Amino acid sequence: MDNSVYITLSRQLALFRDMDVTANNVANTNTTGYSSEHILFNSYLTKDVNQKNRNDMAFAYDISSYHNMEIGAISATGNPLDLAIASNGLFAVATPLGTRYTKSGNFQIDGEGKLTTVEGYPVLDNNGQNIIFTPETKDIKVGEAGNISVNGEEFATLGIYKFSNPQLLERLDGAMFKSEIDPEIETNTKVVQGALASANVKPVLELTHMIDVSRSVANTAKMIETMYDLQRKTNNTWAQQS
Repeated sequence: MDNSVYITLSRQLALFRDMDVTANNVANTNTTGYSSEHILFNSYLTKDVNQKNRNDMAFAYDISSYHNMEIGAISATGNPLDLAIASNGLFAVATPLGTRYTKSGNFQIDGEGKLTTVEGYPVLDNNGQNIIFTPETKDIKVGEAGNISVNGEEFATLGIYKFSNPQLLERLDGAMFKSEIDPEIETNTKVVQGALASANVKPVLELTHMIDVSRSVANTAKMIETMYDLQRKTNNTWAQQS
């Protein structure tokens, strides 16, 4: 196969990956606390050993994706169980597969009095324990430091964590992350009660980018088809002359 086809195919694969990531960002535009993701591309240079002058060939190389951990817009809801982190840090929640981390703070109280996510995962305090309210709980206040007071008395402190390198977090569904590295307690945090942090996705930019990527995919596909046509014509010409 001609080297130009290999180069174009490498570009095509990178574009497909970019389109998948962009589509996921668009799909999560309304997901509370969602952190958008983006792709980093680079060129991999190598010598063309089939050519006498051995010019460098530049293959598209998909290094990795990265998380945009910027804080999304914070909107008031009036619900005392809605919490937004207006600074660095992630809430910790307990799942059947282990502790997970999220910026999504639309919490609720289940039938057992546990503070949970909308999926039913218990929210953890700064000691890694469930936060369980009693039936006598009437007034819940959450301070900027994540300290919870119930009926005017200190009750618990939310577990809000930071990571030395957030890019090592593994994205799961929606706004949830997994970490193989133990985090640290975030001490310089600001929690806003009665509010939620929206996704930090910029829909217009994402849709515009998707259109650009779609056009590039179509152009590279057309280029590959053209190169194959040229190869077929060349082969037919040589066959007729033989």
